[in-house]
Amino acid sequence: MKSRHLAILPVMLALAACANTPTVNYDADPSANFAAYKTYSWAYQKVPDGVNPLIADRVRTSIDNSLAARGYTKADPGDFAVGFTIGSRDRVEVNDMGVYGPFYRPWGGWGGWAGPQVDVRNVTDGTLVIDVYDTGTKSPVWHGTATQEVTKNSGSQENIDSAVNAVLAKFPPPPKK
Repeated sequence: MKSRHLAILPVMLALAACANTPTVNYDADPSANFAAYKTYSWAYQKVPDGVNPLIADRVRTSIDNSLAARGYTKADPGDFAVGFTIGSRDRVEVNDMGVYGPFYRPWGGWGGWAGPQVDVRNVTDGTLVIDVYDTGTKSPVWHGTATQEVTKNSGSQENIDSAVNAVLAKFPPPPKK
């Protein structure tokens, strides 16, 4: 029986590691000519209400670096304008650990009780939203989001870079065929 639990452990560890990978979504205006975009500017300079200004500076720096790495240059005005928001939402996560509950919990620690177990915890999910507007038409042309669980390291430049790069990996969208 012990070897069976040890065989399951690597799979559960891999699933737990994936739990903090951002979920990325995007939407794009199918009529937008993304190939014409070479330069960008910021849609606004003010820090969004309720956002830590230090985190906002890190996000802005990360977006600048990510767009530069994709070949875009900053201009005033640019071909497109970029804006972002950051938010969080609390939720309750309930995990029915079943027969493996007494042995492993995905957020760490080993159990010792021999029966099935249900664990309940409060989770805060953070969402980064990046919007792109065509400066000529002043219309939104692209919207991308990354959502993941907030941890004590979420505000680090490394984690912000990871989230920004995950979102902007979808920008520009692939050309229509």
